[in-house]
Amino acid sequence: MEELVHLVGKLAERYTAFESTSVTYEKAELLMGAVLYCIHEAEMEGFEGKDSVEGKERQQAPLVSLDRISLQKAYEMGVVYVKEKAKRALKLYNEILPDFDCYENRCLHHTFVKELPEFFKRYDVYFEPQDTIVTLDYPVFFDISGYTGIDKIYMFLVCIDREQRALRRIPRENVIHILSAHNRNYRDGVENIHGIVFAEKEPWDVR
Repeated sequence: MEELVHLVGKLAERYTAFESTSVTYEKAELLMGAVLYCIHEAEMEGFEGKDSVEGKERQQAPLVSLDRISLQKAYEMGVVYVKEKAKRALKLYNEILPDFDCYENRCLHHTFVKELPEFFKRYDVYFEPQDTIVTLDYPVFFDISGYTGIDKIYMFLVCIDREQRALRRIPRENVIHILSAHNRNYRDGVENIHGIVFAEKEPWDVR
């Protein structure tokens, strides 16, 4: 705890442009959350992609053991991982965007076209990496409720990428027909399009 408080104090100095370490209790809580988030990223980086939408199993142990390195080192490594993941997420978003199709669903369009750019514009790697910022109302086929911050955004984008690739294998008019038959008001609905179209398949069975 002493080491954590020291890290939060140093982050508070940076937050106040080194003019003070005095911040409100609420801001101190957010900064503590930021430190813990980055440390957790460092500790769990070894699991990256193992418990994923591809259905692979986790590794038996994390890449980083906090018993072997200082929290300072773990935090610094975590910040690097968060930055890298944010870059990968933005790259993936830009790869999906040119061929993105919301199939006339307003929720998917708003989430992908309106919300995600706002996230990338406002995301703060240092002072609030744990903040997801946007609501991500469109439900993807993989449960991402346990994720926050860039982890949640990245997993959401991976799911959208899989979904878009799978749906492109079917003529667009067929997808619209299936969705309309399922619910004539699907354009205003909040349902996973992939789940409706591929109701008989598991997400990772669709290649």
